[in-house]
Amino acid sequence: MAFIKLDDLEIEVEDGTNIVEAARQHGIEVPHYCYHPGLSRPANCRMCLIDLYLRSSEMPERQLATGCTTTVRSSPPERKIDGKYDVIVRTDSPRVIKAREDILEFLLVHHPLDCPVCDQAGECDLQDFSYRHGHDKSRYVEVKNVPPKKDLGPDVLLYTTRCIVCTRCIRFCDEVAGTGELGIINRGSHDEIDIPRSHGGTPIQLLDNKLAGNVVDICPVGALISKDFLFKSRPWFLKKESSICSGCSVGCNITVEYKEDGLYRIKPRFHADINQHWMCDDGRLGYHYVNSDDRLQLPQKRVEDGLVTTQWADALSLITEKLTEVEPDDVVVIGSAQATNEDNFVLQQFAHDVLKTTQLGLFGQLPGEDHKFPQFTIEADKNPNTAGARTILGSANGNVVLEGETLWEKVAGAKVVYLVSGAPERALDETEKEALGKVDFLIVQDILPSAVTELADIVLPGTTFAEKDGTFTNSTGWVQRIRKTIDPPGEAQADWLITQQIAKQLGGEFEYNFAGEIAIAIAENVEGYGDATHQKIGDAGVKLA
Repeated sequence: MAFIKLDDLEIEVEDGTNIVEAARQHGIEVPHYCYHPGLSRPANCRMCLIDLYLRSSEMPERQLATGCTTTVRSSPPERKIDGKYDVIVRTDSPRVIKAREDILEFLLVHHPLDCPVCDQAGECDLQDFSYRHGHDKSRYVEVKNVPPKKDLGPDVLLYTTRCIVCTRCIRFCDEVAGTGELGIINRGSHDEIDIPRSHGGTPIQLLDNKLAGNVVDICPVGALISKDFLFKSRPWFLKKESSICSGCSVGCNITVEYKEDGLYRIKPRFHADINQHWMCDDGRLGYHYVNSDDRLQLPQKRVEDGLVTTQWADALSLITEKLTEVEPDDVVVIGSAQATNEDNFVLQQFAHDVLKTTQLGLFGQLPGEDHKFPQFTIEADKNPNTAGARTILGSANGNVVLEGETLWEKVAGAKVVYLVSGAPERALDETEKEALGKVDFLIVQDILPSAVTELADIVLPGTTFAEKDGTFTNSTGWVQRIRKTIDPPGEAQADWLITQQIAKQLGGEFEYNFAGEIAIAIAENVEGYGDATHQKIGDAGVKLA
C-alpha cells in the first residue's frame, strides 16, 4: 500500500492505483474524458492534469502530470517525502485549475451550443465539467468547423459536431470487441471519428458488432447516440433500478431505466467478476417485449377451437377441477429457465407437496450461439436462470429434472401438463408441438401469445423480469437480484403467486407474502443457497460455493 497526500487528505492506496481512481475513491473529482477504467489510457484529453510532488513537499514537478497515467506505489523510507509520503498530489492548485479552464475552452472551440436538443443533456460530462471547471465565456470568434452527422450502423449515430475525439469508442472496438470498426480521419482541428469508407463515401464496414451499443454508454459527450433511445425521454425524467439482464446465462448486471408506462432503456452496470462495464446489444435491446401491446393481461380458457378471456376465479376453478381428477403419475409440471429461483421453488413445492408428482421438467428459450470477444462472451444459453432452475426444481427429494427428449416423451403420455414459459417468441419444433397436442388439459403460464399458448386449454398471464422481485443464478454460480420496476399489465401476476393460488385451491398450506420470504425458504432447504437471501445478496450478488 502507498501512503499519499491527496490535496488535504492523507490516505492509503493500493499499489498501481492511478490518481483519478484514488481521488474517486475518496470523493475528489478529477475531471477526465479519454480515461475509462475498462480501457487503455492514452492521456490525450489532458483534462485530468494534476500537480505532482515527488521529491519535496515545497516544489512540484516542473510539468503537470496526467492523473490517469500516474500510478502510485510504496517506496523505501529514504525516498519518502517529508519522511512519510510516497507522493503528494494537488488536484486544486492554481496552475491545475488554470490548465483545466484552458483545455475546456479548447475542447469547446467547435462544439455547438445544442444542449437543449442533445440526448446527452443531463448526463453529459462536457456539460457538467464546463459548469464546474470551465470559463464562463469563449474567446473564439472564428467560424466553427461543422462536420456531418454520420450513420455508423444499425443502432448508433454519430453527431460529429459534438465529438471531442477522446477515442474511447475506438479503443473499445479495438480492445474489448476486437472488431476495430472505428478510427480517426483527417488531421488537427478537422479530425473525426469514422468507419471505413470507399473514396465515394460509401461505408465499407459498419459498426455492427454485438457489443456496439457500449460505445454510446462510454461516450462522455453527446456525440454517439443510440437510435433506440433517440428523443424518447430526458434522462432526469427516468427512474432507475438495479437488475440483471434476462437475455442469456452470463447474468450481466444492468440498470433498468423506466417510467410508469414501461421500460425506456437498459444500460450495463459494473460487476468485476461477470460483465465488467459491458453488455451485449441482444440484451440491451431485448426489452421491447415488456412494453408490447400484445402482453397477456387476463386469463384465457379454450372454448371450442379458440381462446376467450375469462376471470381468475373461473380459470382457477377449471384448473382445480382437472388436477383433482388425475393421478400423480398423469401430471407433468414444467418450470422455466426464464423464471426466478423463487418462482421455481414454489412450483416444485406445489408439484411435490400438493400434486405428489416427481415429474418436473424445464422449459426455456432455445439455445443460440456463443460469441467470444477479447474481453466479453455472449453465451449460447439464452435463459438467465437455467442453472438455478435445474437446482431448484430438483431440490424436492432429489428429483431429476426432465429435459429434451425425455421431457417430451413424458408430456406426450400425460393427462395434465402445467407449463410455465415466460420465453418471448419461443418457437416449438414438431416433437414438442406433437407432444403438447396429445395432452388432455394443458395449463400455460406466459407473458405473450405464443406457439405454446395456442395449444393451451388455460392461459395464465405471468410477469417479466421487470415486473417482479427475485433472483437468477448465472452459468458460473452467481446468485443475483432482479427488482420490480413497473407494474404488470392488466391482471397479470408474478408466477410464484399464481402457483401459490392454485396450490391453496387444492389444500396446500402456502403463505408466502413476498419473494424475499421464498428466498429464505430456499436458503434453508436448497444445498448451496444458504447465503442467497435477498438481504445478503444486495447489489453485488453471492457466488455459490
